[in-house]
Amino acid sequence: MSTTSRNVLFLLSSSREGGNAEQLARQAALSLPPGTVVDWLRLEEHLRQPFRDLRHAPGGYPKPGPELLALAERTLAADELVIVSPVYWYNLSSTAQHYLEHWSWWLRVPELRFRERMRGRVLSFVTAHSSEEDDAVAQPPIQSLRLSADYLGLRWRGALIGHGSAPGQVLTDSRALDAAREFLVRPLEAADTRAA
Repeated sequence: MSTTSRNVLFLLSSSREGGNAEQLARQAALSLPPGTVVDWLRLEEHLRQPFRDLRHAPGGYPKPGPELLALAERTLAADELVIVSPVYWYNLSSTAQHYLEHWSWWLRVPELRFRERMRGRVLSFVTAHSSEEDDAVAQPPIQSLRLSADYLGLRWRGALIGHGSAPGQVLTDSRALDAAREFLVRPLEAADTRAA
């Protein structure tokens, strides 16, 4: 990881550009200190190659193509990965899940040293859902990401949760906006899975 500046990669995975989860993530990014390298990546533009489970196939996994290899290296260049996804059917968006599936491939590309290089980085989650009060609907994707972090030795910051259905509605969620101001700058040991 970088010792001179923090590199935060926001992985946008909604099927709707500028959706509520993305708008909440952009609010959180405003509080990052000067000198932070902030990178925004729309995953659907970089995941054109489908994932195939080849763990038990003859020859195993081939080396990823240039586009996927570039995505893997961009992932590995970040000190903190922020998965930005609305809650879809009580889970991550299919695009976010597709991205995580590719981790299985990258783990099996020796020259990437994916597990070794990912260890110690930070994983965060920014999400929005349409339920007005009940954040329990966000628990399945939170648990999925937390377990993924544990598996790879990542540090887990937690989740920032907003409420909104129509585009921009999350910007009226004062509780989420208050939490966004501190989410990415509070000490990691104080992080948990709540928005406040």
